[in-house]
Amino acid sequence: MSAEFELSAPELRACPAGDRPEIAVAGRSNVGKSSLLNAFASRRGLARVSRTPGRTRLLNFFTITLRHPKRGDRSFRWVDLPGYGYAAAARSVRQQFGPMIEGYLAGRDVLRGLVLLIDSRRGVREEDVELVHFMGAHGVPTLVVATKADKLSKGERGLVPRTIAEQLGCHSGDIVLTSALAGDGLGDDGRRGGLAAELAALVAPREPARDEEESPREPARDDNETALAAEPPEAERRAGG
Repeated sequence: MSAEFELSAPELRACPAGDRPEIAVAGRSNVGKSSLLNAFASRRGLARVSRTPGRTRLLNFFTITLRHPKRGDRSFRWVDLPGYGYAAAARSVRQQFGPMIEGYLAGRDVLRGLVLLIDSRRGVREEDVELVHFMGAHGVPTLVVATKADKLSKGERGLVPRTIAEQLGCHSGDIVLTSALAGDGLGDDGRRGGLAAELAALVAPREPARDEEESPREPARDDNETALAAEPPEAERRAGG
């Protein structure tokens, strides 16, 4: 895998050209977005871990290339969205970057999916449910990733995915349980595959849409042919007369 920081966009028009698939990553402030990216890419310091949650107010773009012996290389952008729901961010500031996030999620053509991070110790919040519904309304799939699994007991590791799934209305097998500290759930392993496998599936090349087969059309007729077809032959007219 290779990973590099590309740019930070303070507004939508500053986003890079849509020349590759993008995966947006969202979650409440202090959910561990930066730590997860650093662990996923095996690049300490790739994403800055802020000591003050809620400080990120930009769309941060990272170029990721996944390498696999069978799937081959798959390149995409990891788009780190500002954390939401943190009280320390002034309301005026939240209102300022909120429309930017919604505009990106609803209108970015190359967006293939949303990775929603949920703190496995805190559970699902109202904002998480609203975001899942928002993405569903725009036809964008959501991958739910539970973070900080190293803080859970063995019993809780089995319970947390079921609890999150019930609250979001999905299957517990659709929840990816991860730990940035221990490296759990970041690769291709896991019940359905880890984070790398799930992202590879989301950014896989799409087959071109096949044109619908046209139904056979009758040959065009000129006005004289149409008139003849509508009028019975003279012999039939006499017989019927």
